[in-house]
Amino acid sequence: MLPADAPRPPPTQEVYRGLLLFAGTVLAVWAFGLILLPFVVPLAWALCLAAVTQRPHAWLRARWGRPRLAAGAMTLATGLVIVAPMVVASLLLLAEARTIDYRGAVEAIEARAPQLDDGLREVGVDLGVLVTSIRDNAPGWVERLVQGPLGRGTLSIVLAPLVFLVFLVLTLVTQYFVYCEGPRLWSMAVEISPLEPRETEKILDRLRRMTSAAIVGGLLIAVLQGALGGLAFVIVGLQSPLLWSFVMACFSLLPFGGTALVWVPAAGYLFVVGETGDGIFLLAFGTLVIGTADNLLRPWVLRRTGAEDIHPLLLFFAFLSGIALFGVSGIVFGPLLIALLLTVLEIYRGHTREAAHLGEGA
Repeated sequence: MLPADAPRPPPTQEVYRGLLLFAGTVLAVWAFGLILLPFVVPLAWALCLAAVTQRPHAWLRARWGRPRLAAGAMTLATGLVIVAPMVVASLLLLAEARTIDYRGAVEAIEARAPQLDDGLREVGVDLGVLVTSIRDNAPGWVERLVQGPLGRGTLSIVLAPLVFLVFLVLTLVTQYFVYCEGPRLWSMAVEISPLEPRETEKILDRLRRMTSAAIVGGLLIAVLQGALGGLAFVIVGLQSPLLWSFVMACFSLLPFGGTALVWVPAAGYLFVVGETGDGIFLLAFGTLVIGTADNLLRPWVLRRTGAEDIHPLLLFFAFLSGIALFGVSGIVFGPLLIALLLTVLEIYRGHTREAAHLGEGA
């Protein structure tokens, strides 16, 4: 520190020093970002899981009085909650998949092909021409779907198990340290933020609530819709209801189509094989029960988590773009980005109104 009577450097030199410090800071942040870039997804998931399990971890920490023991126990519990159901479900699904009678379904469709052809001809559709057109154009459709960003994001959902174990280990290790250093990380974020402390805390709290809404709400709705879809398959007598229940639970996470991508073709199959009553029931059940469950439960979850002020259309685009950009993780990251944007805009509007009010007072 310079003495009080020491000569101050010229203003130009102070500007150069400020610019040099700014450039060095940007370079350091950029280099640090390159180091963390391959691990962004597990780091982000660790923060999300720590935010969702904040209350039970705080309860364990207060009850035991040993922060690291509570962090280790909560991390282990999180891993078991994630891995155990997936292992059990995988074993059950593999066992059930072996019992599927594909030949019976194909023979039933072939037996109904002449009647289906006659019915289509009555409405001016040639089944042979339709099948030929689909066969000739399907490769181009599949290629455009796979090469597009939405196709890559959806494909990552299918390939997610291949990288799941590595990401899970990184996520759980990071989650443990987030538990241990949570208060310090929160204080650091508030200190280095250019916003006022209350504004930064508002952003962090909004992101925490949206994380709970996206993870808890998404999984709860997926399980419910999968269970309802499996029940419908049991009622109409379709094979492997457990397998299709799991598939519908996964598809319900998508912002478009959802479980309808499973039960609509299933209903079409029932119509083709002559089970008209069961086909009508499956369509009605899927539309009125499975679809309504999503429409009723999702707003309730958002209200419970304090994230109900985000418009459903914004959430739709957040899910859609999130999956295209981040793959399966976009189901959570998309809504988080929307929540961050809306909170920053809300803070900006507050500053604008305050400045306008001060201007009128002057």
